[in-house]
Formats: sequence, C-alpha cells, structure tokens
Amino acid sequence: MNRTYFRFIVLTFAVILAAACAPPTAKIKVTRNEIKAGEPVTVSWETKNAKSIELNGEKVEKIGAKTFTPGADANYEVVARRGKKEARDIANVKVDSSKAAAPSITLRAEPSGIERGQNTVLKWTTRNAKFVTLTGVGRELDANSQIEVSPRVSTTYTATALGDGGNATASIRVTVTDPAGPAMAERPRTTQPDNAEGAIADQFRRVLSPIFFDYNESTVRDDQQARLRRIAEWLNEERNRSITFRVEGNCDPRGTSEYNLGLGDRRAKAIKDYLVGLGVDPGRIETVSYGAEKAQGTDEGSPEAAPSWAHDRRGDFVYLRGGDRP
Repeated sequence: MNRTYFRFIVLTFAVILAAACAPPTAKIKVTRNEIKAGEPVTVSWETKNAKSIELNGEKVEKIGAKTFTPGADANYEVVARRGKKEARDIANVKVDSSKAAAPSITLRAEPSGIERGQNTVLKWTTRNAKFVTLTGVGRELDANSQIEVSPRVSTTYTATALGDGGNATASIRVTVTDPAGPAMAERPRTTQPDNAEGAIADQFRRVLSPIFFDYNESTVRDDQQARLRRIAEWLNEERNRSITFRVEGNCDPRGTSEYNLGLGDRRAKAIKDYLVGLGVDPGRIETVSYGAEKAQGTDEGSPEAAPSWAHDRRGDFVYLRGGDRP
C-alpha cells in the first residue's frame, strides 16, 4: 500500500514538473486578411502554458477575441510568456484605402411648367452612381433614366444618386397652373355656386385629419386606427363614393433623404392599405412620399403641435376631385 501511494506521488510530481517545463504556445488569426477602409475585422487568439499574454503590447486573457477597424495595413501580434520562455504569432490585415469617387447627378423637367392634367418628363444623368431614388417613387431607379409624372400641384422633385462614394442630390420644381377657362361672356349660367367643390374640399379636410406614426415606424398606431375607421365610414357614404384623394407620407428631418423617402412611401401605403381593408376602393387613392421635404420640427413634442418631430411623422390627406355637390 505504501509502495502504491509512493508511485502515485512520484507520478503526480512528474506531471506537475512536465507542465512547469512545457514551453508556452500562442496562435492568432483574423476573420479576413484583406478589407476595405472602414470595415471591421475580428482578431482571435489562444495560448497555453503561459503566465502573461499580450496583444500588441496590451495584456489580455489566455483566450479571447477583439474587433478592430484599422485605417491602414495592420499587424496583430500575440506574445505568450512563462518565465524566460515565450511564444509569438502574427496575423496581417491589408486595408484597401482607395476611396470610391463621389457620385454626381443632374435633373431636369421637360417641360418644367404644365397645366393641371398634363404630364412632364423628369430626366436625370449621373456619374459614379449605382441607382437613383426620386421623390414620390418608392423603388430604386436606373442611374441614367427618365420617368413621366403628372403632378396635380406645383411640386419640387428631388433625385438622389447613391454609389460607393456616397450620395448626391439634385432638385427641380415643376409648376402646375389651372387650365385656361372660357371667357366670362362665354360661360354658361349655372344654378350651382362657383365654390361648390370648395365646400366639398373643406368638409373633406375637416373629416380626414392627419394620421401620426411613431419614430422610424410605418405601422398604423393603435390610437390612430379608430380615426381611420371613421374616415373609411365617411368615404364609403353614398354621396362621397366619387371622391378621389391623395395620401402623402411625411417624416421628421432625421435620417438620410433616401431613407426618409422610402419611409414616407411605406407610411402612405400603410394608410391606403388600411382604408382598402375597410372597403374603400383603391382606385380612389393615390400615394406619394415627401420624405422630410415638408418637415418643420426641431425637437420631440406632441403630434398635434407643430412644429415638432412628432408632428412631422404623419400621413396627410389631399382632396383631388369628386363628391356630390351640396
């Protein structure tokens, strides 16, 4: 029994002695050896039989990982030490610092002045751009192309070119005027007052008040759904079934122009989809996104109080035509 115990002690001592004499080891690796400027890279390491470990001169744990964003070519070295013995390993990351050329864009309207009901063509040309976004159009457009529009009111269109080197914008205003009517002497007599349609528009504005959204959201809020149900009931009344209107999506000024255009488009379509679900004919509803073009707020506040960011996050209703005259 004593001999067995003695052998156990000797074996244990031998193992401890071997571990104490084992040299340290160190291994290091990176997730990518080549990256572009501004991209992150993760450095991970593992060591054994070491008392102290350093990564580029900084003390670290025996096993670990850190993420870096090098601005130029970088070397990452892990050093494991135990007494006078040490082990080293190096990983290299090459950074492509060449900067992509900034995009540019020109935008024009042919013609820039039209009568209500007429069309105009927006044309744009770009350099160093991958695609273009345009006010009121909820999709990506070709970098060099054109589109036909028929605004019902004077509208400023903003095109944004996006590329690897950033983005650039250009704007053009299309002026819309009322068609020239017949001379006063030629106008037929009518028993309807001239402001009959104006009365319908005024009632429309009283009933269809703005719908507000939460920050960075395009889902109709619970507290706004009752308002939309009342609006749908009014629009579905027999005397109002011929009314056509536009839903305008708006955002607060935070965020890029291209993001806000997309968010405004989603908000306008969310309102339309909700009304359609309540029986309103989708052919009566137009949608457009103004992004942050109409934003006036400077800080957070009540949605009902303008100007505020909360007030900017809304969908507006604009009367176009139709409705039984009083």
